[in-house]
Amino acid sequence: MKKFLYELYKRREKIIILLLGFFFGTVVGIIMAPVKKGITIGSYNGNNSANGNNTASAEEEFKEDLAMEMGELR
Repeated sequence: MKKFLYELYKRREKIIILLLGFFFGTVVGIIMAPVKKGITIGSYNGNNSANGNNTASAEEEFKEDLAMEMGELR
């Protein structure tokens, strides 16, 4: 290790070797990482009210709930 740090390589070569090692480790880590549920991009937090497909049914459910509550209050 002392040879690597002081004698064997120039400063530029040391930096290049360390960067290559870091990037190689990163690529190997990404490739070997276990993907259990697939890769998704998005939050998927369960809030589907902004989704265009569920807007009509959400409005209908809201109206039904409101009518039911208004009926209970009378």
